[in-house]
Amino acid sequence: LAQANSSSKETLISFRRKIGSEQLVRLVQSRRGNMAYQIMLTWTILLSIIASIIVFAVLVWIWGSFLDRNEHDPGRVRAGMFIGLSVVMTAELGIATSGVVTSKTFALSLLINLWGGMDAVLRFPASHDLESWFSAKQFALLCLKTVLYAFSFISFRQSAGTFIAMLLLNIWGLPVLYVMALPLDPREQVASDESDVDLALRVWQLAMCSKERRRCMDSCRSWMNRKLVAASEKSSIARIAICAASPQYRRAFSKKGRSI
Repeated sequence: LAQANSSSKETLISFRRKIGSEQLVRLVQSRRGNMAYQIMLTWTILLSIIASIIVFAVLVWIWGSFLDRNEHDPGRVRAGMFIGLSVVMTAELGIATSGVVTSKTFALSLLINLWGGMDAVLRFPASHDLESWFSAKQFALLCLKTVLYAFSFISFRQSAGTFIAMLLLNIWGLPVLYVMALPLDPREQVASDESDVDLALRVWQLAMCSKERRRCMDSCRSWMNRKLVAASEKSSIARIAICAASPQYRRAFSKKGRSI
């Protein structure tokens, strides 16, 4: 009986030692895995920062060259801003559809882009002081967008590089490009009173005032007419197409002695 008890104790001790060694092996393996993951995450963030800085430097160079050629043409600069903002919103839509962030995040980001970025582009080249409502609103929206994406990634560890790229190129990079585009001459930093109005106020006026809606339609029609006339003067094919689509333009060109 004593021999049986001693053998069972030895078996139990060996079993415990085996379990302890297995747990130790698992603990070491898990720590090694966590360390490798942390190293990989650190390198991912570092490479994302370096790549984002390089891409942003290239964008600054391209944007600066564009501004040098169109320094005194705010309309063309504004068109470039519209294209850049459209690219940003398209990229955010792609991130949302790929499952990196939720659809609610994209909806809120779209609202911020419209009330912040779109409003700034429409009011360009008007200059505003740092203490103005415009500057305070833009800074608050940038902070809100930063916090929104910081807490909205479905898997932040797997998307750390995407977040760094968005933070440097999208959220805080666009304001730098906007400041670069502001004219150096104070006389050119003035927009008309009609354009230097907050976008939310514009939408409210269009919804509530019929005169404002008519004025907006007339302004859009006048802008379209100028663009069509400019296109017809640069291309005979465009002139033929415009005259074929609109009898009004056909009569206007006939009065000027232009043959179709």
